[in-house]
Amino acid sequence: MRTLSALVLAVLVLAGCAGETPEGYPAQTSSAGVGEPEDTLPVLGAWVSQPVPETGRRLILTLLDDDTYVITDTCSEMPGRWDLRGGQVLLTPDERGVVHCGDDEDPPAELPAALTVDGGRLVPEGTGPVFSRN
Repeated sequence: MRTLSALVLAVLVLAGCAGETPEGYPAQTSSAGVGEPEDTLPVLGAWVSQPVPETGRRLILTLLDDDTYVITDTCSEMPGRWDLRGGQVLLTPDERGVVHCGDDEDPPAELPAALTVDGGRLVPEGTGPVFSRN
């Protein structure tokens, strides 16, 4: 009888834990397509811009798999975070701002808040450089 009671208790405990989600992990939902993350693999890596009219330099935008980015003109760097939603790369500049090299006080470039993924290009919403896969 004790064995049967212990077995019933163990089944009840396990059944109660089956619906719980560990802390820090989002609960799984059955509604497909709603709020699901997009596959970021196609946009990861380095993207090179057309020459920027003001400087003639090309910018390099590197999207990393830890959701951070760095844009550089091979001298100054501007870090930030990025997200992929609705076919757009959304950029959020880092609060610390530009990491300057030497006496260059200008940021590499002003980027729009969103770049639309268009095949092998990232096209700015509004003004800004167009980036192509490196």
